[in-house]
Amino acid sequence: MATTFHKTKPTISLVDFLERTSAVKGFTSSRGQRYKVLRIDNGEMFFLRLDAKGNKEWQINLKNVYQAYKELEDFATINFKPYVPITHSPARGLLLHLGMLE
Repeated sequence: MATTFHKTKPTISLVDFLERTSAVKGFTSSRGQRYKVLRIDNGEMFFLRLDAKGNKEWQINLKNVYQAYKELEDFATINFKPYVPITHSPARGLLLHLGMLE
């Protein structure tokens, strides 16, 4: 049975969301993948997946994650695809880390 996630802060503003993300140093996806945040630059979060071989740097557009949060009702990772190509699981993991989903 799939896990269903619900918004805990549906009225959060973009400014508040970006402020909260600026303090994140690391987070874990709902599937247990660990991520280390390297930096945030111009609305993009750059991070490493700690459980993967190699040191490939990934990035995610935080405004797009916010838009997904505001527009989605079903937070299955596949539903993040129109907002954040490839980084669906980290997007949801970041929202969980911030306490914006439960």
